[in-house]
Amino acid sequence: MLQYIADVFPNAAFSILTGVSAGAINAAHLANNTGTFRQAAERLAACWYEITADQVFTPESAMSLIRRIMVPSINKRHPAESVIHVDEGQALLDTAPLRAFLERNLQPVEGELRGVAENLRTGRLKAACITATNYATGQTVTWVQGRDIGRWQRPNRVGIRTNLTVDHIMASTALPLLFPAVRVGNAWFGDGGIRLTSPLSPAIHLGATSICVISTRYGRSRREADEPAVIGYPPAAQVMGLLMNAIFLDMLDQDALNMKRINELVEHLAPHRRDGLRLIKLLMLRPSVDLGKLASQYEIKVRGALRLLTRGLGTGEIKSPDWLSMLLFEDDYIDRIVQIGWEDARRQHDRLTEFFDDTVSTMTNGVQ
Repeated sequence: MLQYIADVFPNAAFSILTGVSAGAINAAHLANNTGTFRQAAERLAACWYEITADQVFTPESAMSLIRRIMVPSINKRHPAESVIHVDEGQALLDTAPLRAFLERNLQPVEGELRGVAENLRTGRLKAACITATNYATGQTVTWVQGRDIGRWQRPNRVGIRTNLTVDHIMASTALPLLFPAVRVGNAWFGDGGIRLTSPLSPAIHLGATSICVISTRYGRSRREADEPAVIGYPPAAQVMGLLMNAIFLDMLDQDALNMKRINELVEHLAPHRRDGLRLIKLLMLRPSVDLGKLASQYEIKVRGALRLLTRGLGTGEIKSPDWLSMLLFEDDYIDRIVQIGWEDARRQHDRLTEFFDDTVSTMTNGVQ
């Protein structure tokens, strides 16, 4: 979708970039690229075409995964006592390859994304932010690097100024239990979508008046929504998929609905009575294909530890293994969903034209 926007709307400019979970990778690439938006989108697409499962997590056999889960390490704290514990950073999958992949493509200097600072200096960027979840406090933390911005605090949400690093991206993408938590400062963080009740809020706090959101959620029809995804007792994969959707996707739709309602209320208020509230133009782009159902077509190619997880959780028993779509990095699957994104953006050309005609001159757009 970003490639289509960059090709067809070369004057498009996003001065505010926000990202959560896998979206943090996209936002970081765009914010860190000092070339044109078109060049940034092309490089980002090239990264996704390049990535494979072994560049996200360490390939592991099913037996080694079972052995690691079943045989905890022993920490000898005292000759007379042994304490069984889980190693720091242990999870079902080791994401060291993802860190190496990000460092190779983003080329940080001492961990920091220096391209972000350069874009801020030249005025091409107002702010970039990445969101993660503090496992100790349960707070949603949004790390922000930008010009003339302050921190904010809401119930269980806080914005903090910092210089963005690869650690922030790794933390935001750390799927709970599957990927290891990431230490940032003195705290351990996981995926930013876990408790993010207002996904649009970072862009709004940073002053966006127009927001383009790219969602991975397929918009089901009423008939499709009523169709059972499984017959009989739900396997673990079905329950996991529902939990993943509740955590990572449901809040975005709810937040968009709330924004629509607030816009309708604000429109009925005289400007002097709005008390700081402003109208915000929202464009949400969605895939025309259920990515969970699409992922099920490629499950047969999964091998090793991930294959054990998919089979053990009963992925083959359901029609739409949504959780698998978050872990599937097969070449054919990636190629297909990139093509779907391009075609979906092309089909929504008129909506994109209206959005950019209204916003390109303001330079206060936000993209998530």
